[in-house]
Amino acid sequence: MRGLDSEKEQRILDSTSDIIMTQGIAAVSLSKIAQQAHIASGTLYTYFKDKDDMLRSLYLNRKTKLAQAITQFDVHGDPKTELGHFMDLVYQYGQTHFDDLMLIREFNQAPILNQLQISKTEAYSGFERLAIFVDHGVTTGAFVDINAQILMAYAYTPVVEYLIASKNQTIEAPFSQIKWLSERAVLK
Repeated sequence: MRGLDSEKEQRILDSTSDIIMTQGIAAVSLSKIAQQAHIASGTLYTYFKDKDDMLRSLYLNRKTKLAQAITQFDVHGDPKTELGHFMDLVYQYGQTHFDDLMLIREFNQAPILNQLQISKTEAYSGFERLAIFVDHGVTTGAFVDINAQILMAYAYTPVVEYLIASKNQTIEAPFSQIKWLSERAVLK
């Protein structure tokens, strides 16, 4: 039996992403995806059970790529230094994979995310190193002692918003100012 074509599966995911980024999640239909991916509509069911399965796979695929890129720092290193490194990694990833960040943001803000039944464990898979990092920062007294997810949001979200503003040319401030403000929120 012939295995699934990973290139075709990636083409399906990329086509779905393109539709979401240009028309919104609500515009996604299997026929549009098949047309954009240059495959027969029935082929979609070889790779995914239904539209929700495809959307779920796309979201988790992009989250996995993000996690691999932004967790490449020393979680037991100097918390202040590594916090800056983390923000640099988010910034660098956003510069090269802006649409992926926007896709994740779109999903996170859309009601459909609940419909896709993605568990918290699945959604944060690959990001475990961030919890270890926050724990290290709190334990050493470098970070404010607060929920890890909230704390990391103050390091991640401002970078994403800065990338959006930069792309839209609505901000002229250097990235270093964003990092400085985020560090003030996270560091003791």
